[in-house]
Amino acid sequence: MNENKGRDKIQNTGTILVVIGVGMWGVYAIGKYGFGWNITDRDFLPYHLALIIPGMVLRHYRFYVTLVKKWLVPGGKDRSS
Repeated sequence: MNENKGRDKIQNTGTILVVIGVGMWGVYAIGKYGFGWNITDRDFLPYHLALIIPGMVLRHYRFYVTLVKKWLVPGGKDRSS
């Protein structure tokens, strides 16, 4: 049961990172079009990617763990079954 809680925390952290990463474009739009700041999308792209990429990895953590387990075990079968 504790293992599932840990995975849920990992997925929740990934979701939070993705939401913040997408929200960066809201900040960009408000700054550029709402306040008229002289900013470009290149100013926000590194922050967006720095949040989206790890967020997506954390959200799909179970898939990657299963994939690696199947890849490392000879014959492609999980040892636990």
